Amino acid sequence: MFYKAKKKVSRNDLIDRAFEPKNEAIDIMLLFPPTSIGINYAHRYGKKDLGDLKGDLIPLGIASLAAYLRKFGFGIAALDCIALELSHDEIVEIVRKKKPRSIGISATTYALPASTTLAERLRKEFPNLLIILGGAHANVAGTDAAKNIKPIDIVSYHPEGETVIHDILKKFSESDFNREKFLKNLELMKSIKGIIFRNHDEIIKNLPGEIIKDLDFLPLPARELFPMERYVPLPNQYKKLPMTNMVVIRGCPYVCTFCDQAATTARRRSPQKVVEEIKDVVKKYGVKEISFWDDTMSYHKKWMKEFCTLLIEANLDVIWSCYAAVNTVNQEILYLMKKAGCWNIFYGYETGVQQLAENIKTNRKNKSMEHMMEVAKWTKKAGIEVRGSFMIALPGETPELAEQTIKDALRLDPEYAQFSVATPYPGTALYDEIKKGKWGKLTTNDFTEYQGWNVVFLPEGYKNKEEVLKMSRKAFKTFYMRPRYIMKAILNIRSLEDIKRYFKGFKALVKGFV
Repeated sequence: MFYKAKKKVSRNDLIDRAFEPKNEAIDIMLLFPPTSIGINYAHRYGKKDLGDLKGDLIPLGIASLAAYLRKFGFGIAALDCIALELSHDEIVEIVRKKKPRSIGISATTYALPASTTLAERLRKEFPNLLIILGGAHANVAGTDAAKNIKPIDIVSYHPEGETVIHDILKKFSESDFNREKFLKNLELMKSIKGIIFRNHDEIIKNLPGEIIKDLDFLPLPARELFPMERYVPLPNQYKKLPMTNMVVIRGCPYVCTFCDQAATTARRRSPQKVVEEIKDVVKKYGVKEISFWDDTMSYHKKWMKEFCTLLIEANLDVIWSCYAAVNTVNQEILYLMKKAGCWNIFYGYETGVQQLAENIKTNRKNKSMEHMMEVAKWTKKAGIEVRGSFMIALPGETPELAEQTIKDALRLDPEYAQFSVATPYPGTALYDEIKKGKWGKLTTNDFTEYQGWNVVFLPEGYKNKEEVLKMSRKAFKTFYMRPRYIMKAILNIRSLEDIKRYFKGFKALVKGFV
């Protein structure tokens, strides 16, 4: 999100904003860590220089954890190290000054090497500090992390992080916040569901905790702890500012083999609670646009109808975008979504080639290329912009089949197309299949490469990594360099702000992907 503050706030003030002690103590400092040892926005896209692209929004994971722990009376802090541009040295000094009793690091797979370096530094500087690893990587590869990252005391692997971190802190407090006393109490450690820990040379994985069925029980994310002034969406990801992101659904009913959320139990907050949060951010931050980050927001048609109806009745003058699966929408739903303010839907197309879709099981959410075309037509007719993701170097793919995926992208003709390189993240079904010798081979175990733009998996149908990268560049160039596409983009310009956004996005596209 980005909004204009009444006066410029210093970085020190933004850091202090992140801290909310209880009885003058910070029981845990939650970190959304730097994704590299240096501060660099382009590395997350596998490129060295994309200009001042940024694209940061509030890390809702630690914002939700902070709100939940505060509800139970713990002293908390939540630092978005990327938005605050904090180096490892600065993080160490903050810990030295604020003296938190524990640290929680939320790491993605490609941020893991930098997070490991940070944990090593913190352990060296603060030997009595309890260090917990959570986040996307811990959820899918927690045992590996517990085994190989020695400075980490506990890995929270259960995706319902709120209940796990609360149980950890509750039992840590019962041990007088004494790290050694806590970790040596094996019976106590084994009683905490959803964690992995080391007992001498043994790695112990406790049973997972229960999922949170009633998401309305969770408090709204603690946005007030974060540097709201610094959040700027990617140039092509918004129409109006201020904008913020939300997650209102957990889990996904589909089984795509490349996704760590595949076949998880889908649950949703009530439409009333979602509208309540929208009202809250409109009132506090003047928000004019919402980006819903749910994997498949539209999976429950009755819920979507009720949500759209309530949002229309609230008359908040807010527009929004979301992610959806082709099979989850119909013409009635799409027209209602448009009336409620939806301006773009991002569909997970991946490929229109039936054989490839079956290999990664996306045929269960997309049905067929013909149906994808039909839904794209419905969406555009409703007045909603179509966006879509496609993948290059899928299991079973050859350059010829990749060419067909590119042709299908042209047929679908979304306003925006993302062509990522298939990335088998640890813990996914695809990763396990490849490790067993199916489809091809992994080209690296360097997790900094795992971000969807580098070639970490070489399918059997490709000669080498260079052939994959060449096909990836061809996909971007073929789609975006069409005179028809360029003319359509020009005709969509409505303001000076549009010109600035399109120019920045186009510059990044040419420098990084074409």
